[in-house]
Amino acid sequence: MAPRLLATDLDGTFIGDTPAMMSLWAELDAAGVILAFSTGRHLPSIERFYAEVGTDRRARACVCLVGTEIWVAGAGGYVLDQGWSDHIAVGWDLAAVEDSLATIGGASRQEAEWQTPLKYSLYLDSDFTAELVRASLEESGVAAQVVYSAGRFLDVLPAGAGKGSAVLWLTDQLGIAPADVVTAGDSGNDLDMMRSDLGFRCIAVGNAADELRRVREPQIYHATANHAGGIREGLEHYGWLTP
Repeated sequence: MAPRLLATDLDGTFIGDTPAMMSLWAELDAAGVILAFSTGRHLPSIERFYAEVGTDRRARACVCLVGTEIWVAGAGGYVLDQGWSDHIAVGWDLAAVEDSLATIGGASRQEAEWQTPLKYSLYLDSDFTAELVRASLEESGVAAQVVYSAGRFLDVLPAGAGKGSAVLWLTDQLGIAPADVVTAGDSGNDLDMMRSDLGFRCIAVGNAADELRRVREPQIYHATANHAGGIREGLEHYGWLTP
């Protein structure tokens, strides 16, 4: 059987129902499905998650910080995919992003731990402010991608970054065909890895935010079960797991 990859968001998707999560994780291992996390978290936060749930299991790879870092498991722990970092850094100008958004009202800078040389993150007070951010970057001629989710969180990324492109890069590195990839999520920042052009099949869990639930496209299965139960339901739908 060809290798298969589940790339799932963490908070609100894989995380949320611990018994269901641990059961699903064991089933994935038994079925030979490779697990990757695709999340807004950074790697230290994922390591804390492992400790909190008390598991020796590890995802094969972690797409972190909304698709701006890829970490792949090695013999001594996770190793940064520097090739991906170099790839998305081309044409990126963090100083220009900061200058363009310096006077945007209704926006405040997120804490230092969520800022990196390849990501600029803000808290916003409204959808209207998100549109102001997009307009300001466009007017300034800054090449960037804007990811807005949960009515509050906004990330400005290199134009070639994002969860979808990062997972596609990872599948290429692992030798997995897009047709053998399923992605799962619960919010707006997961939409990037549910784009039809990527060739993935996708799962929106039952507790997904409206910004994801209202997207109805053939490649997205909308589960009724929440969190890991919703992932399992979707994988049953795609024939990866049996009832």
